Amino acid sequence: MKPRLLHLAWAFAMAVSPAAIAQSWPEKPVRIILPGPPGSSPDRITRLLAEQLNKKWKQPVVVENRPGGTTRIGAEIVARAAPDGYTLLSTFVSHGMVKLLYPETPYDPITDFAPVVQLVDTETTLVVRSDSPYKTLQEMIEGVKKRGRPLGIGNFGTGSSFHFYSLILGQGAGIDVLPVPYKGEALSLSDMIGGHVEASFNSVGTAIPHIREGRVRALAVLAPKRSRVLPDVPTFLELGFPRLRAGGWFGVLAPAGTPKPVIDKIRTDIQSILREPDVTKWLRDQGLEPTFESSEAFGESMKREAVEWEKLIKEFKVSVN
Repeated sequence: MKPRLLHLAWAFAMAVSPAAIAQSWPEKPVRIILPGPPGSSPDRITRLLAEQLNKKWKQPVVVENRPGGTTRIGAEIVARAAPDGYTLLSTFVSHGMVKLLYPETPYDPITDFAPVVQLVDTETTLVVRSDSPYKTLQEMIEGVKKRGRPLGIGNFGTGSSFHFYSLILGQGAGIDVLPVPYKGEALSLSDMIGGHVEASFNSVGTAIPHIREGRVRALAVLAPKRSRVLPDVPTFLELGFPRLRAGGWFGVLAPAGTPKPVIDKIRTDIQSILREPDVTKWLRDQGLEPTFESSEAFGESMKREAVEWEKLIKEFKVSVN
């Protein structure tokens, strides 16, 4: 049977009794596609959720890493999947810019997905090696200006949110920056520690173990207010960079057309896990703040962000080619 006929058959079945089917869902293993590599903050939280959902649903919940293409490779798998809730996408803020960077993308990041739940708001930090001559962001800016050579900053891929953070920093500070793309933020951080790149934008959760071990130094945090886990590190906003004021998000999407009762069940069960005190503490210790918005509110925020990403792509003339 062709995929379109499969989708129609499923839609007909759900139209018969969506509430009844949602009540018994899931009746088989659930697959969560993560469009990023192992070891990243999205990977850690997705695997934590999968472990907890496995217990709650009494069904295997399997996480598959499919990195590449600024989330495009993994997201396409989910966009093509049957809208039955058994294939989900655990993704992050870069999801909304894919079609803008890759016009040939065979799906739309907004209309081809159903928002299920935003998991967390994230904090991002700019780090350097602990033996870097730069103790503060201002020292770094002044040093780069004096030497007259671009500042190499690692990110998790061309066109990623971290890529844009580098460009916005360079513009606001009046310095030349050289964004250096990697296939994941852990790789960017590793190369920075190895001395192959001077600085790196990383999620607080990925950077914090290395900060505590004294291997790297955080210069600034990209968040509306100071981080609970890095209280002594100023925000970019405090340091005079108003365009670097909001971090990103992690969230779960389903294929468009997934029945609302199924979406509601997934959202409710995930949010119940996020509310557990030990899970909340684990997240906050990594600079991740649980959120409890409705699926509809999550979808509206994604739409607004896509408009902002389009403006940034045009402003900085970013191309993946």
